[in-house]
Amino acid sequence: MSIAFELFKSIGKRPCPPGSRVDRCPIVINENSEDLLTSNVFGLLKFLPPTAWPIPLLEMTFKGRTFGPIERGKIKVEFWKKLPSPPGAKYHEGTPEIDIVIKIGRLIVLLEAKYRSPIQGELAREHKRDQILKYLDCGVHNLWPESGTPCEILFVLLTDMEREPETLSQYRDPEKILAGLTQARPFIDYEDVSRRLARNIGHARWRDLLQILENQDAKRLNPTESMIIADLIVYLRHKLRATK
Repeated sequence: MSIAFELFKSIGKRPCPPGSRVDRCPIVINENSEDLLTSNVFGLLKFLPPTAWPIPLLEMTFKGRTFGPIERGKIKVEFWKKLPSPPGAKYHEGTPEIDIVIKIGRLIVLLEAKYRSPIQGELAREHKRDQILKYLDCGVHNLWPESGTPCEILFVLLTDMEREPETLSQYRDPEKILAGLTQARPFIDYEDVSRRLARNIGHARWRDLLQILENQDAKRLNPTESMIIADLIVYLRHKLRATK
């Protein structure tokens, strides 16, 4: 699904309006679809230089920290990456798919995007564990190195909410993270991992991303990059107006 389809709909091919019944509207063309928004935006962002979006987005999210420099071609963006649950996990939650995984050397960003929807709460009858803790658990199990220099895993929740949700804020307490991790790998210091993760929990807004794009220095972009950014600005303004 393209940005053009949403912005310039031809007769007879209109996306479903907000509030439409799900059984009468395929989710991929529902204007409320966060997957549609995520794919449209990040599917184009990945073609831009690191200075245009991942660095400023991370530095805006984790204020006071610097990221980079990152060379062009040294960043990898994966969509809806499956992160299998650890063996012996107490909870039967299925195999989660994180919206975006951004890999920059030993830096790994797990980005979950939300648009007009909340974080999923209780995921298993036997334990009150939410979507964020599930992603952290599966992320550590699948992505943390067995030995050598530890990687740095950051979790970013991207929403259209002005305030950071409490569901996210609570995980700045390493004890809450540690209590939810499945300690399935004997060579990982899970207490150290929990402390690292607690420092790397961040909330970003779609509005922040729009601001970053609006503030780009056109002199540092080639004509194709300038056109991509111009289209994204129009699109994000359109989507954010719908949330007011």
